Amino acid sequence: MELLEAIGTRRSIRFYKPWQEVEDWKIQRILQAARYASCQGNCGSTEAIVIDKRTYPEDKFEQIIECASPFNEQPLRQAPIVIAWLINMDAWYKELVESFSVLFPARAVTAAYGWTYKILTESTYPRLMSFPKDRAEDLLRIEAGQAIANALLAATEVGLGACLLATGRKPAEFPKVLGTPENVVPIWLMSVGYAAETPGQRPRKRFDKLFHYNEYGTPLKQDEEVKEQLRAENMIQPMAPHPGRDEELKHLCKMFGLNEGMPDMPKDKIKALYEEDSIYYGEVPEGLEDKGV
Repeated sequence: MELLEAIGTRRSIRFYKPWQEVEDWKIQRILQAARYASCQGNCGSTEAIVIDKRTYPEDKFEQIIECASPFNEQPLRQAPIVIAWLINMDAWYKELVESFSVLFPARAVTAAYGWTYKILTESTYPRLMSFPKDRAEDLLRIEAGQAIANALLAATEVGLGACLLATGRKPAEFPKVLGTPENVVPIWLMSVGYAAETPGQRPRKRFDKLFHYNEYGTPLKQDEEVKEQLRAENMIQPMAPHPGRDEELKHLCKMFGLNEGMPDMPKDKIKALYEEDSIYYGEVPEGLEDKGV
């Protein structure tokens, strides 16, 4: 799958085939993609625990379920693989000189920009070490986000579904359940498996509401020709819901013994979302046209 198609095809998958195992080589590809993500100072602070339900103790996994937000329980139960994403703060406070200095013999940095080993060790490093933990953690969360985004695209590329899932029910208990040391901060769970659903592309805010030209508040206009090119490359795809989505969800919920109802929303409120001046869509998805929206 080409990159732009993988970007357009990626979905937050919440229904999985628990009976279909995920091949080990696919997990390896996902983690390698995360490993090669951009990271400041070559820090490499993003780590992960691969939780394989074939071998992971059931009672311990139930403790993870108790930490997860209630909305996320079912995807975690269905997915054969769960990845716990982590930040290792020692990568910043103990390993940064080594991680950055390896860029010198790799010729990834240059003296033309002012870099020398002396400046790194006597000026830059002490300044970075003065950052309070919460500021350093915020920076490393950005790096983790880039690594996880790579992992999500790699999962899509090999035909898997995945979804990031929060652990907001018992955040203080989560590190204890995972058994991580104090210098390691768990940040997300990610369900991984073969999708049992076929959701359409998620709605996103309009291009000219997100991007600005030269100054904030001056919209950058969307190039319709580029948009059509991206449609041809399968990055921009038919918007959710696709026809038959309600029926698909009802069958999936019935199969897993879940509530088959759909979320309530007044029809006039739905219609307002798709009006031309909306900050979101500006067009009605095909799956809503037969519902009078």
